[in-house]
Amino acid sequence: MVRTLKLVLVLVMGVITNNAYSQTTPVKIDLYSNGNKLNADFYQASGGDNYPTFILLPGMPGGEGDIFGLGKKLSSSGINVLIFNFQGTHSSEGTNSMENSMEDVGAAHLFLKKKENIEKFNIDTSNIVVGGWSYGGAMALTAAIYNTDIKRIISIAGADESVFARRFKSDQEYYKMFYQMMEELIYPKGPIKSDIDSAFDNWITNQDNYDQVKHADAIKDRDILLLGGWKDHNIVLEEHILPLYRKLQELNAEYVKIQVFDTNHGFGNVREELADTIEKWIKDK
Repeated sequence: MVRTLKLVLVLVMGVITNNAYSQTTPVKIDLYSNGNKLNADFYQASGGDNYPTFILLPGMPGGEGDIFGLGKKLSSSGINVLIFNFQGTHSSEGTNSMENSMEDVGAAHLFLKKKENIEKFNIDTSNIVVGGWSYGGAMALTAAIYNTDIKRIISIAGADESVFARRFKSDQEYYKMFYQMMEELIYPKGPIKSDIDSAFDNWITNQDNYDQVKHADAIKDRDILLLGGWKDHNIVLEEHILPLYRKLQELNAEYVKIQVFDTNHGFGNVREELADTIEKWIKDK
């Protein structure tokens, strides 16, 4: 039980890193979702051209700022990166829920399509990528199911939230452990503003809405990069990532790639390789 709790804590809390890439300094932007202001940073690629732009979503609740140093690394390599905290987490306004998180993804995507932002940040609107790590990867994929404007997706150890919901229903001990752990993350103890009972009820009741395999047909025409770790005990390949990949293959999806690293959920020993893989995939549109 202690081992499992530690693994779940890694999954939910996220990893805060300070990789020593270029000294790119992000700028704060005014990003709103459902009328709530989100804590948002934009890492702008330097130069006069229009550049691909990567919306990079954190884990839950993650931290504030860069994720795995990717904002600094990718922006120094000619890719804009937009990073924000979901509604109701950290200093972002609002209440957290999966539905609100998906709304946030759509709001960020629309932000990048506005004429003034295209000109200000040199955005190539033909190459906007939505991606994230853990919960962020889950929201990137799930939001894309319901938002046809999202064409390119990167999931970095992204969860299928329906997998957790089904286990909550079948394993009361697991549910109790997860619930107790989440209690410690709810405001004022932690950085998540949400009603925990409503959140879990919604998670279980609406699990089919988050089921990526069930809705794979909706994203079979998208450009998708699935990334995972062989040693990841939080987002287990066989439970969360491979079922979606295999379903997309069954549906003859043409633009799906998977790469698995010799690493755990935090990708700590392969950060450079991870960044290089993401950079190459984004640029090879």
